[in-house]
This record gives sequence, structure tokens and C-alpha cells, in this order.
Amino acid sequence: MTGLGLTGCQTTQDVISKVHTPATPIEQVLKQRSDLLNELATVEVRQYFNRVENPTSAEVKVTETGLMDDSVNTIRTVYNFKLEGRTWVQVAKKEEYKCARGKNTKTFQTAKCS
Repeated sequence: MTGLGLTGCQTTQDVISKVHTPATPIEQVLKQRSDLLNELATVEVRQYFNRVENPTSAEVKVTETGLMDDSVNTIRTVYNFKLEGRTWVQVAKKEEYKCARGKNTKTFQTAKCS
């Protein structure tokens, strides 16, 4: 029985290594943005794939609210990735701001708040 248990563990490890590609999009973003771990603001990180099975593109959204900046209410950074072989490659990054004051306080914009 012990031999079967060890074989099962090895098989599980093989499956995990095939499914989990090195440096998933969310892992890459968290590595780039290590400052998020010390951030005093509220931080939300979400990862989206274009499909459940065999995804080929992904998006990671980082939303920071409760900032210590009286002109900016929220910063949203969107990272786009595509799968090349077994490697996720970042292909785009966009920062958007929701201002705390001024004409546009309801929607995100690419221009920095003043």
C-alpha cells in the first residue's frame, strides 16, 4: 500500500507541474508590485483568463482605494498578458485614475488627477 501512495503523490506532482505554468500573471504582478504588501490603502487584485481550459490571454486588475492623496480617490492598474508556449508574457499595462474632486469623480480616466 505504501508504494501506491508514493506513486500517487508523484503523479499529482507531475499533473501540477503541467497545469501550473511558471510565473502566472498574478504572480508576476505581485512580484513587480511588492509595494502592495506594505500599502496602507485598500488593495484588490483580480486575475481573469479568456477561458477556463487552456487560456491564451489573461488580465490582472489592481485597484487601490483609500489613498493618502486628496486629489485621487482610486487608482486602477490593468496588466494584460498572453501565453507564449508555457510562459505568460506581459504585453500591456494601463493606469487609470478616479479623481476625488473636479468635474469627473464618477468614472476612471487615464489623465492624472489634479
